[in-house]
Amino acid sequence: MELKKLDVPTTSITEVKKSPMDVFNQAREAGTAVYVFNREKVAGVMLTQEQYETLLQELDYLRQRPMMEEEPEQPPVAGLEEFLQIMRQALITGASISAKNLDERMVALGFITRKTGFGGVVDMVNELKETGKIVYQLRKKQDGKSVTAEVIGEQDNQTQLFDKLIIKKIFLKEK
Repeated sequence: MELKKLDVPTTSITEVKKSPMDVFNQAREAGTAVYVFNREKVAGVMLTQEQYETLLQELDYLRQRPMMEEEPEQPPVAGLEEFLQIMRQALITGASISAKNLDERMVALGFITRKTGFGGVVDMVNELKETGKIVYQLRKKQDGKSVTAEVIGEQDNQTQLFDKLIIKKIFLKEK
């Protein structure tokens, strides 16, 4: 019988006692949690502060998602103000978010993905560095007009992960 190997880093409670910072560094380098074992059973999981805050933000988003799914798939014809409010619930300004997570949330709101092929997240981060914003195009036109969203922000320098962003403002424009 072959033992199943975990796809995440593991450590022992003894190693945590010796050097907790080594375990945090292991989590940071792997970009995931580290399972802590005590006598061949999982005793817990260790995360970096950034990983924990990202999980909390994603949990908050997922809890709000059923409310968002009740909304129409496209912005209301009455105007973009209501749709902007929905966007602001899905994208919390001032909080750190990964470029991948930002793109997934924008796609869920009806925008065209920015992750085109290999390196899409890198392109998003570069666009943000160069212009201070990431521009999204809504899939469906509203009253014959194209709608774009400008996500204004900056790269989060408080984390070692290159794709973390801080959203400052969100604008919707009709053309």
